[in-house]
Order: sequence, then C-alpha cells, then structure tokens
Amino acid sequence: MKQTLFFIFLSKIFSKVFFFFLFSGFYFSNTYAQQTNLPLGYSFNQLIDKEISQKTNFSSFKPLIKTSVNLNIDSIVEKKFSGNNNFLSHKLFNRHWILIEGDDYKIEASPLLNLSLGYENIEEINTFTNTRGFVLEGYIGGKVSFYTSFVENQSTFPNYLDSIIRTPTHDYVIPGQGRGRTYYDNGFDYAKSSGYLSFKASDYFTLQFGHGKHFIGNGYRSLLLSDNSFNYPFLRVQTSFGKFQYTNLYAEFQDLKNYLSSDNNYDYMGYAKKYMSAHHLSYKLSEKFNIGIFESIIWKSNHTLGANGFDINYLNPIIFFRPVESSINSPDNVIIGLDLKYNLTTRSNLYAQLIFDEFTLNQLKSDDGYWANKYGYQIGYKYYDLFNISNLTLHLERNYVRPYTYSHWNNANYGHYNEELAHPLGANFSENILILHYRKDRLDMQVKYLNIIYGSDYIGDTISYGNNIYADYNNRSSDFGIEMYNGNKTNVDYTQINIGYILNPSTNLKIDFSLVSRKLSSEAHNYNTLFYSISLKSDLFNHYYDF
Repeated sequence: MKQTLFFIFLSKIFSKVFFFFLFSGFYFSNTYAQQTNLPLGYSFNQLIDKEISQKTNFSSFKPLIKTSVNLNIDSIVEKKFSGNNNFLSHKLFNRHWILIEGDDYKIEASPLLNLSLGYENIEEINTFTNTRGFVLEGYIGGKVSFYTSFVENQSTFPNYLDSIIRTPTHDYVIPGQGRGRTYYDNGFDYAKSSGYLSFKASDYFTLQFGHGKHFIGNGYRSLLLSDNSFNYPFLRVQTSFGKFQYTNLYAEFQDLKNYLSSDNNYDYMGYAKKYMSAHHLSYKLSEKFNIGIFESIIWKSNHTLGANGFDINYLNPIIFFRPVESSINSPDNVIIGLDLKYNLTTRSNLYAQLIFDEFTLNQLKSDDGYWANKYGYQIGYKYYDLFNISNLTLHLERNYVRPYTYSHWNNANYGHYNEELAHPLGANFSENILILHYRKDRLDMQVKYLNIIYGSDYIGDTISYGNNIYADYNNRSSDFGIEMYNGNKTNVDYTQINIGYILNPSTNLKIDFSLVSRKLSSEAHNYNTLFYSISLKSDLFNHYYDF
C-alpha cells in the first residue's frame, strides 16, 4: 500500500533526529532508563493505579511514559507479588521470560496468550479464543527505547458480539483489533501488531514514532480520545516543564466506508485516509488539582481544492485550530475539550471531562433541542482501600453525549477503521458504570455493572438519529426538538464478574473465570446474553465488549 507523503516526510525527519541523538546519547549519557510506555489495559493498571494517582503530576495523557511518572514501576509491581513461596518467587512467575542486557542496553521479551473456552447459554454457542504472540521492549543507551508486540487470533464470540461484528456498520471489524476474515463456519481470524521508537531528546522533550493507540483521561472511558479503535500510525511529542505537560499528537486514520475510485482519487490505493492533529495541555494547579485542555482537528486527505494528504497548516504545535480552519475555508471537524482531576484525599479522587463538537450559545440557552448543540460530559470517582481493606477499589463513572456529536458531513468524523475514536457507543447515549475491584496477593476479583441508554437508527431507515458517528448529519431527523435517545430508544444492562489468579504480573498473565450477563431491550426488539468462559490470558490490552 502506498504511504502518504506526510508520514514519509515525518519518518525522514525522525530518522535524522533519531540517529543524531542516538550518537550523542551514547557519547554523553551514562544513565539508562526506559522511555517505553505503561500498558493501557485497565486490569494491568489496577496494580499501580493508586500509586500513580497519589504521586504522579500528570496522569491524563496515556499511555504514560515510564520515566514521566517518577516511580519505579517494576519495583512496585515486584514488591506486591514477592512472598515466601519459593516456587512463585521464580523469574517465570514475576519477570519477563527473556532478558538480554549489557552495560548500555537491555532487551526483555515474553509470550502473549489468550487461550479461552466459553459457552453462550441463550443460543447454546460454544466460544473460544486462541491468541498467540509476543511482546518485546528495551533500551539502547540513555535516550532510545523501543517496543513491539504482535498477536494472531482465531475466535468465536457470543451472540451479541458476533451479530455486531457482522453488521454493515462494523463490516467484520473486531472491536479494537482490526478487520477479521471468516474462520470456518462462525469464527473470525484476525491479527494486530504494535510498535514504536521512543527518544528522549532532553530533560524536557520526548518523541515517539510508531503504530498504536492513546487514551486521554482518568476514567474507564474517555470522551476525548480512547483506545477503543484499531491501531494507527502516530507521532507523539511530549514536553514537560515545571507545572506543565504539553503533548502533540499527529495521526493517520483509515476510513473503511469511503472506498476511493479512480474517478476522484486516482493516486490512492486501499482505504481512504484522513488525519488528526491534536494538542493536550495539562497544568498542575495545586498538589491536588490538575486541569487539561484538549483540541483536535480531523480532515480528509482531499478536504479542500488542491489539498492532498497532510495539511501543513495543522502541523504547527502551538496554534489554535479553529482560526486556522476558518482562514483556509476548510470543511474539517474540530473538537475541543477539558479534563479535570482532583485528589480529595490520599485514597480518593474526582475526575471529569467536557467535550464540545459544535454548539450555538443562543440555541443552547433557548433549550429548543437544536441539533448542532453537540457536546458531552463525564464525571467519575475512585476510592482506594475501601472500608480500610487493602487493594479494594471502588470506581464510579457517568458518561453523557448528545446526538450527532463526533459526526460530520464529509466523512471527517471522529472515527477510525469503522470504530469510534472516543466512546464505543458513539453519541446519543448516557452510561453509568460501577466497578468494584479487589486483589489479595495473586488473587484478582472484579465486578462491573453498566447501565446504558442510547437512541439508535432504525434498520432500513436512511434517517440518522445521532448515534452512528459515521452517518452524515445532514440526513438528520430534524433541526430542532432533538432530544436525548432520539430514534430507537435502547436500554442495556451489562454485568460482568471476573475471578482470576495472576501467574506473572509483568504481562498480567492470569487464569481467569468470567461470567457475563447482557440484557438489551428496545422499541424494536429484545436481545439477551448469558456467557461464561475460562481463560489463560495476558491481560495487557483493553477489549471493549461491554456495550
């Protein structure tokens, strides 16, 4: 597949900078530290979330770079799982399985597994997942680190997931894991690879260039940017100084729904491309309070006459996108947002997000249901060591997004690879989440409950009711009187119980039993799922099946 000029340009620049500082890093630096990232997985982060909440200045832009959290993560994890059991103290159960190191380099590697068998009780379906792969990371000198992982999978899913994957909306895309192909009669075969180079240019600047995902916020979900969708190529520049952390993110996305033809884009092959440029500024107002400001812009490769590929107007790292968009008369999609975190005590914190796609202040005041008042909010609460029980964590969260938020008229929606870049429910929904997590030594238990209400489109109807972000908002049902849950009002109650035993915390390798109950009711139909499974899995990644 032909690469875009932008990422060829970036790769040339990055390679020159990389090799210059690689040489200078070997020559001048005598200290060695990994600039690799912490995994994004919610389960893995439960092992260290309390320490990060208490002792890290900036925790919103994820994945967190290990050296930026001012904590020795490996030491913290190892201490939590050390014990008097000589058998479990073996490296096999505590560290990466492969270690190669010298005076100025270190390489670690481990296998990645998800060997799962399950049964869906309503439709009497046997399910399985067969995942094999590896993770490898390390550093060379004091400034350069690297990471790569690969997994290859075959799966059959419970009824609701299987039906969602096969819908025209998803078109065989496995949630967060790429496009699958048919495996025997009712299964899917799919693969995912990730990787990046991380380079610490100075005490203030860290650059990462690779293929992966990001997450902004302190909650279970994010309304700004999440790891819900498939991997994408990116350039991340993180600047830290004093009470500020400023992150630039440049990314290329694919639009599977917008197939290009020789009539209008003859110089392209494969899926249509679109691009994102995003800024996130985090400021530590006090020891307890942190505020973040976010803006992003997404545009198609041919968004304006004569424009093709990455628009250099959006390359500026310290500019507001809305005036630039207006000055070049572009039809691009700008999103702005806010994220907040306040540590109430050493054991608890509040966090919140606001997202604005479009809104008109006068129409907002009139409260007449104007369609273009597109916004959302998140509010959440975490309490660690609940009831003075060590490692018992309570997590509460509410998410709310108005109809048509994230959508756009020219395919510059806030999506990638048939999935949403923010919340998996898209828009026109509210969601309440309760998570109770407990760990005792290697025993790991979690109860999760979600109550969801959303308004979906009707099957066979060309009108968009504001839930599907890939739908053209010009096909909306009305200009005014757009209420929440517009369209086919749907209720989902999702309950999941997990009981596991952690075999190796480095890859969060565990034996896990899972029980899932999902009840969907709507104006059109009812759909129930009761599903249980047992698995041996490396739980490092988020796979959002809870919607």
